[in-house]
Amino acid sequence: MRSIQKIRIGFFTFIHRSFVLQTQRDTWPLTDEQIDRNVDEFLLAIDEDALRSLASEHHNNQTCEIKARHRGSFNTCFVLEFSDQSTRIIRIPHEPAVQDAWDKMRSEVSTMRYLRRKTTIPVPVIYMYGRSQLRRDTSELQCFMILEHIKGQSLTKTTLKGSSEPHRRQFLEQLIDLFAELRKLPFTQGGSLVQGDAENTLDLVGAFSMRKSELHAAGHTVSRSLNATPQEFFQDQRCLLHQMWTVPEKRLGYEQAERQEFALQFISQPEVEERLAIQSSDKTFFLAHPDLRCQNILVDDELNIRGVIDWEYTATVPRCASIPPTWITGNDKGLPDLSSEFLRVLSSTRQKSEYHSQLAADWGFQDPLRWSILHVLIDPVDLDFIFQQNILRNIPALCGIPSPDPLQMRRNVDQRLETSRRYTKYLQDNSLDEEGHYEKMERLLRSSQAMIRDLEAGPFPPKNSGRIAQL
Repeated sequence: MRSIQKIRIGFFTFIHRSFVLQTQRDTWPLTDEQIDRNVDEFLLAIDEDALRSLASEHHNNQTCEIKARHRGSFNTCFVLEFSDQSTRIIRIPHEPAVQDAWDKMRSEVSTMRYLRRKTTIPVPVIYMYGRSQLRRDTSELQCFMILEHIKGQSLTKTTLKGSSEPHRRQFLEQLIDLFAELRKLPFTQGGSLVQGDAENTLDLVGAFSMRKSELHAAGHTVSRSLNATPQEFFQDQRCLLHQMWTVPEKRLGYEQAERQEFALQFISQPEVEERLAIQSSDKTFFLAHPDLRCQNILVDDELNIRGVIDWEYTATVPRCASIPPTWITGNDKGLPDLSSEFLRVLSSTRQKSEYHSQLAADWGFQDPLRWSILHVLIDPVDLDFIFQQNILRNIPALCGIPSPDPLQMRRNVDQRLETSRRYTKYLQDNSLDEEGHYEKMERLLRSSQAMIRDLEAGPFPPKNSGRIAQL
């Protein structure tokens, strides 16, 4: 067992050092601003006449108008209203920011249609998907999807917090029903669904991943593979965790680097996996919505769930990783008390079906720290926030897990700071440090506001005030 643990530690150390060596060759990733500009150029070239023609072609040739545009991280949705007053959505992936856009869309379509056939989850109808020439500046074809426009409003934490107890309970019961529906569909591997060769058959392929797509857009090489066991799934997630948190950051401070490195090293230890108590004999996987934020749940005025949207990047995950979203488990801002209420409702529904009973058994007596660790491994972007807010302050409860090696930590922190210094210089030398300009303007604005407050407080600022001099 210990030899396996040493191999794992060596493997992740190799990943870390390999990344440092790569960045030392000055192969810097694209900045968020560069990626946004690429997407801006892509969207500016969209031919809206072609969009309207495409929508009309697939709706009895009725004329239509674009009533709204909603730009997200990976797609832009165009809301179209037809002459019969019906509405539909055309969704176009941001191809410069999406890895394997066509294959990813095929997987999303397969998943959504499968869920509509096999469950009662209110998933939007897909009327048509394909590729068509939708840009004015190229003869290449772009991916598109024509979707049902579900009536309802996106749930917000404010709405949920301010709702009446009966409405909130009703919502939580319906949400638990949704999770129970997913438990009806077991799989034997981890991956994403795609249409099989025969009609109504599905195959599994290496999971499409939101975070891998972001890394790919920035210029990193990422791969996808099927997971045969929960252990393989978590090993892939740890690799992704290290890839994401060793991407160079500009103007990285020592305290921030040390905090992130400690969290990264701590969460990567084999003893953490032991804490998760992964059952090697349980090789059951279930579909999991990868981005079940409040905004992706559409409700009516009484908090009845009318639709669940944004199923892209859905994949099957091990049973132990099939957990509620962070805003339910107390690992998010805004709803700290919802976890206990959710568990009470979950317990009261356990007799509804064997799937509700399974959820109650899996989640009803959940260790909060275990949930926090799982959230970090499932979506590594949450590492810094969840570790500081929920894991670090409960370190005494993790007494069986050793602290990271301080010498190795110091070396890694020094490497990250040096990489950040050179990356920041590269951005400045190539006029790519746009955010730095805005940060400077915000600092000057804050200083000016502080000076005004001092002047309003009296004829002269206090003697020891250095704010005016700092301007």
